[in-house]
Formats: sequence, C-alpha cells, structure tokens
Amino acid sequence: MGAQDRSREILQLISEGFVLVDTGFTVLEMNAEGERIDGRPAAKIVGRSLWDSWPNVKDGQLGHLLREAMHDRRPVSFEHLYTWPDGRQAWIETRAYPSRDGLAIFFRDVSSQRETEEELRRTQSELIHASRMSAMGAMAATLAHELSQPLTVVGNYVNSARRLLQAVPAAQARDARQALGFAATSTERATELLKRLRAFVAKGRTETETHDIQTIVADASVLVLPHAQSEGVEIQFRLDRFAKWVKADAVQIQQVLINLIKNAIEAMRGAELRRVTISTGLSPDGQIEVAVEDTGAGLDEDIRRELFTPFSSGKDKGLGVGLSISRTIVEAHGGTIEGAPRDGGGAVFRFTLPRATPPA
Repeated sequence: MGAQDRSREILQLISEGFVLVDTGFTVLEMNAEGERIDGRPAAKIVGRSLWDSWPNVKDGQLGHLLREAMHDRRPVSFEHLYTWPDGRQAWIETRAYPSRDGLAIFFRDVSSQRETEEELRRTQSELIHASRMSAMGAMAATLAHELSQPLTVVGNYVNSARRLLQAVPAAQARDARQALGFAATSTERATELLKRLRAFVAKGRTETETHDIQTIVADASVLVLPHAQSEGVEIQFRLDRFAKWVKADAVQIQQVLINLIKNAIEAMRGAELRRVTISTGLSPDGQIEVAVEDTGAGLDEDIRRELFTPFSSGKDKGLGVGLSISRTIVEAHGGTIEGAPRDGGGAVFRFTLPRATPPA
C-alpha cells in the first residue's frame, strides 16, 4: 500500500467529516464520517462543486473564509449554525487547511457541546441569582428595621398634618405644609430602599452596558448600610473621578460589592476600629479597579489560598460560595479579583472591570 493510499485509509477512519476540494472547489474526496454528518452518500457529492453540494455555504461567512484560505494559502476555522439541504440544523465546526491539490476541509457537529455550554451558562446564572436571594435574606432583618423607622415617621407626620388641618387657621397652614413635606421625604427614602432591593433580587440574565461605577458603589452601599450601622461599622469612600465608566452588568457588580462589604463587616467583629473603605481608580493595564478594605484581623496565607474555592468558608455558618460567585461574575466581565493583607492591618479585596467610553 502506497503512502497516498494509506493516508486515504486513515482519513476514512477519523472521527471528523473530511472533504478534499481542488482549486476550483470541486469535491475530490469525502470520508465515511462526512457522509454520516451530511446524510448523503459520497457518490452524490464527489465530482460536484462544493457550492452546489452545500448552497448555504457559498454566500455566507464560511464561504468567504474558504475562498480566503484558498487564495492566501493559510488555514481557517469557523463555527456556525448550518442548515443542511434536507432542512436539518446543527452547529458545525469547520477547519480548512491548504493542500497541494486545493483545500482539506474537516468538519464536525458540535450541537451537543453547544447545548452543554448553554446549560452551564443557565446553571451559572441560576446560582448567581440564588446567591443574591441568600444575600437578600441575610439583610432582610436589618432592612426591615431600617424601613420601619421612616414609615413610622411618615405615620406620625401625616397624623400631625391631619390634626393641624382640622382647624385650618391661616397661621397654622405653614406648619401643616412643613409636616407633610417631612412625611414625603421619609416616604421617598423608604420607597428608594425598596426599589433598589427589588431590582437587586429580581435581576436575571446578564446585561452588560456602560455604567458609572460610582453609582454602582452607591447603590450597593445603600443596601448594606443598615447592616453596617447595626455592627457599628463606618463606611468611607475614595472614588477617582477619572476612573468612572465601566462596561458591566450593574446588578451583578452590586452583588460582588455587597459580598465583599458584608465579608469586611463580619471580619471586623471585635476589632477596636471598624471601618470599610471603598475606593476606585485605574489599574496598571488601564481597567477600572475597585477596592474594598477593612480594619479586621487580616488574611493569613492558608486562608488566602482558599479564598475563592467553592464551599470553603472561614465562618461558622458560611456556605463558602460568596467569593467563588464573585470571582465568576468578575471573570465573566473580563476582569480579575484578588484578596491580600492590607498595609497597617486588615484585608483588601480588589477587582477590575473593563473601562468603557463615556456616554455622549
């Protein structure tokens, strides 16, 4: 058996579809796997033009790439949703390599792989959403307490206004308007808290848009502020006005910040100084960097190695998924996240996000 015959025998046995075309894109050979994927015998393909056998390819991006590979004599690859002549649809991965006779084209059906990847994305999205629900549950008690105060004030001022308006003397009209103004302010405060909480919990799929990172920081801080106050923690901000616009899903980045701030608050229990500092700036590679610092006990090397490992927690009642999910979110945005000891004691967590062009 000659070398050419042996090569043809090997190509018949490989687990990918194979088609050899000449410089005029006439099909010279097709292997058994190619027949199986295509659904037609090689006898109906060999000797015909590639464009006649697969008419949907010629005018699409794959056809352009194949002509480019033939002309430039360089390999190309492409993955696309293809409709076969019999109406079937499948995701096909195609690779073409220039040969002495024309082009050697390999292709395989990757539909099941694509379905698996999509299922993984859906599962990941559900896990992130479940983490938000868990975080909301942890904040519910302090938020309920925080909301009860402005709503109680609303009731008191409204009742005062009603009593004042019963007599309606001109001299007291000013006091009534002032009381109603206080009621409106407290109502707006309670409504804003509820609106942010509802948006945080209800968010589903990732929607990456241009956002002001300072607004994201502010919204996340509002949600954890009651928890911080109940623990006697001060929250400070150092926000760089030149590091402002990011490409991100605002609610998911809020989730990352809430996870980091809550961890920082819990790390400072028993500490004399309890302060969380949130800062923004430019990272060395030009991305936007967000840092959350605390004045707690810090991070030893053993804890630092396991920080982002799922189900690894240093807290007695922790599930160990908050930092893992935070890393998933940040990396899905194209950024990085890390934790390190803070100079002067405590810990600092930094993550980066892609910088966006400021909106018009």
